[in-house]
Parts: sequence; structure tokens; C-alpha cells
Amino acid sequence: MKIAYVDPEHAVGTDFRGNPKDGQIPLTGADGTRDNYRLSFTRQTGPFYSPRHAHNFDQIRMVLGGGPMNYGPDQWIQPGEIAYFPEGTPYGPQDYDTERYGVTFQFGGASGSGYISLERMLAGMEELKPFGTFEKGIFHRSGELPHGMRRERDSYEAVWEHVNGRPLEYPKPRYDEPILMKPRHFSWQDDPDQVDVSTKLLGTFSERRLEIAMVRVGADARARIPARRGTQLGVVIAGQGRAGERELRRHAAFSLDRDEALVVTAASELELLLVGLPIFAEHERYERNAEPATSSRRQLPA
Repeated sequence: MKIAYVDPEHAVGTDFRGNPKDGQIPLTGADGTRDNYRLSFTRQTGPFYSPRHAHNFDQIRMVLGGGPMNYGPDQWIQPGEIAYFPEGTPYGPQDYDTERYGVTFQFGGASGSGYISLERMLAGMEELKPFGTFEKGIFHRSGELPHGMRRERDSYEAVWEHVNGRPLEYPKPRYDEPILMKPRHFSWQDDPDQVDVSTKLLGTFSERRLEIAMVRVGADARARIPARRGTQLGVVIAGQGRAGERELRRHAAFSLDRDEALVVTAASELELLLVGLPIFAEHERYERNAEPATSSRRQLPA
């Protein structure tokens, strides 16, 4: 288990599209793996713009406080709501000005395309600056263009292709648009095996079983978060307690590796957001153990 805490005095900077933000990244996964992830807390402090675009990874956002977050024309995430942005599904443009605070999960989606780390993205931006400028989410290439290259590209696409040395291919969308969830409209379901523990299952998505849920633990109660075959990420939405020997407090974040469980003890009523990342373990075991095919027919797992 890893656990981390946000710094309330963290300085405001800018994101790779030039928008003013206080962005903190308390937890990250292993770069180069299909289930790499980044968990970040963001305080937006001014106008925000992003062109209509899609990702080659999955993204989940929850607004924790302040004003709402826009993700397209007449589309807003209100405080307490959660939006899932599946890989390959376009959204935007985003063009708004509110002060808001939220948590963002970004991770490799069901296609297995993985997730590139922020460090690699920032290094790629610096390497591209001699060849053009970044403005409002677009990279404008200057000078003579190589054959077949566009002068204007989405910032993320331009950097990704520079870092990886190949064209970015987006997964075919499994969903037509982002999925907005309103947790307060779900009913708590008592856990039959744990006293004073209840859950809200907000959704399970794709063949890789991405799971989004809320867990409530009553004051002085204990809850066991069971292991799963994929990474789990958690954020304390409200309350205080302990995870093993570590303190849990509002907006603390934790991660559990594959097949790792956790016992949580609540000092006051705890409310947690849990995200179970897409599960690749079975597929990876098959790839590792499979023998070479003896014919052109594709071998399938038993």
C-alpha cells in the first residue's frame, strides 16, 4: 500500500496547455506498464480552455469543492459529481472560468495502450519548443514542415508522437460520450458481511472491469477493502481514521497493488471513493505462459 497527502500551501503553476492550476500528484504507477496511472488533485484558479479532443487513456474526475467543471457545451460536473472519460471518446471544447477543486485519475484503458507519465510529457514539451509554440492546447509548428506533417496539432498528440516516435492511434470508442455520475442519487447498500459498512457501486465499465464505487464506514467501525486482480486507488472524501498504521484524513489518497487488501478503521464516519483500474492480470499471465503457435491459427487461452 502507498498513501499520500496533499499540501494545502502548494503553489499555483500552469498545466501543459498553459492553464493556471495548483496541481499536486501524490501517487503514480509504474511508467511503461499497461496499468500505469496518475492520481492528482487540482485547484483551478482562473480561466480554462481545452479544444475538443480524445485520449488514448482513461480519465475519471470528481469535483470536490468550489464551482462546477465544464467538459463541453452545456456539460458540467457539479461539486460531488464524478465523470468518466473513456479512451477514444471525444469531449470538449472546454472554455470556462470557475474556481474549483477536484481529484483526477488518469490510467491505461481497456485497449492496453497504457499511460505516459507527466515527466515524459514535460520532457517532450521542452524538446519540441525549438520547433514551435504551445498555445491554448495546440502546438503550432514553425519553419518548414516535414512531408505529411500538419502545422497545428493538439498539444498532447504532438508531444506523445515526439516521445514515442510513431503516430498516435486512438482506440475505437467503446462509449459515445463521457459518463456523468451523481453519487448523491445512489442509495447506500449495507455490506452483509461487515457491521456499519455500506457501499454505492457507481459503475463497472468495459471488458477489463473498471470499477467506480463509494464506501462508507461508520464511526469506530472497521472495514476490509478486499483484494482484486487489478490496482485499486482510493481517496478520502470525508472523515478520519487509519489505514493500517497510517492516518486517513480528508483528501488523503492511497493505492493498493494487485491482490492486496486493506483494513480501514474509522475514528469518525469515513467516506471513500474507490477506483478499481482495468484488470490485465489474466491476459498478461496468458502472454507469459503461452507457447509459440505451430500453425497460422491464433491460439486462444483455455
